[in-house]
Order: sequence, then C-alpha cells, then structure tokens
Amino acid sequence: MLEGLFSPLHLLILLFSALIVFGIPLLLVFLLGRWLDKRLQRHPGVRVSIVAVVIGGITDVVASSLLAIPLVIYVIVKYDLLHAPKGSAAIVSSIHSSAGLYGLQLSIGLGCSVLGGYVAAWIAKHDELLNGLLSSFLCTAIGVYSVLSGKDSQSLLAQILLLIAAPAFALLGGYLRQTQRPIGRAPGMVDPSPEVH
Repeated sequence: MLEGLFSPLHLLILLFSALIVFGIPLLLVFLLGRWLDKRLQRHPGVRVSIVAVVIGGITDVVASSLLAIPLVIYVIVKYDLLHAPKGSAAIVSSIHSSAGLYGLQLSIGLGCSVLGGYVAAWIAKHDELLNGLLSSFLCTAIGVYSVLSGKDSQSLLAQILLLIAAPAFALLGGYLRQTQRPIGRAPGMVDPSPEVH
C-alpha cells in the first residue's frame, strides 16, 4: 500500500518541497553571513573568512542530510525496513549493498561538499580556493570521528578515500566560484598600445 506513495515522482516532489522550505531560510542565512563578513573583515591581510567557512561547512552537512532523506525513505519502503530490528544499521547496509544507491549517496554527499565550498567562496568574495577548501572542516571532522570510533561499516581504505574526497570537492566548489569572478587587470598592467602602420 505504501509503495505506490513513494514512487520516484513523489520522491522528487518531496525533494523539491524540502528545497523550497529549507532553501528560503538558508538564503537568508547566506545573506546574513555576507553582511557579517563585511562587518568583521576589517583587516586587509586576512585571507580566511571565518563566517564564510563556518556557513559553508554547515551548508555541506545540512544539505547532505536533507537531500539524503528521500533516499532513506525510498530504501525503507523498498526493502520494508520500517520495523527492522537493526534500525538505521539495516538502512545503511541496504544502501551499501546496492551499487546504484551507494553511488547516489556518494553523489549527494560530494555534491553537497561542492555546494559548501561554493557558498564559502561566495560569501568570502576573496581567496575562493582557500575558503572553499576550509569549508569541508565539519564534514571532515565528522568523518574522522567516524573512523576513530569505528562506527562506519565501510573498509578503512574507503573511509580514508572519502576523507580525502570531501576537501577536494569543496575545493572544486571554491574553484567554480572563482571562475565566475570577473577578471580584472592586475595592478601595474598597461593597455597594449595600438599598432602603427
């Protein structure tokens, strides 16, 4: 009976509803972050924007969690795990046992790392690569905690590769923002002189 309710169309509607409901407050937080960054950025030699890095890191983790909700609901319904004795371990096991679902989970997580890096670079408006890279601090801290506590069911090699991938994709987000910045002339550049014939 519930299987018809959670078709791909319904999951997309749920995803877009979550993006709208959480997207507007998130946009307000971004604008507040940019305003705070302007107020706190009084020192010209400072390269790291703390506000931008923190908001980028929070964006990464919150967006990953929100976008994983439809995937978790799909797995619960498809494999009838609502009353499973292992609870969340059964859900994780089901996702990791399917290459497609695991790939989707990785795509969501790494895509949100790109988003977090982009947001950090967008708020900082300078040193986009550095601020984008540093925005992965929260995701990386959660990953290190998971490795050290032994709570992750993946192999140690997979966990280490994911710890490396999160900052790399956050750096990609900073790079994407940097490529959108208008290219200005460097100080001291002289316009080319017109050719004389």
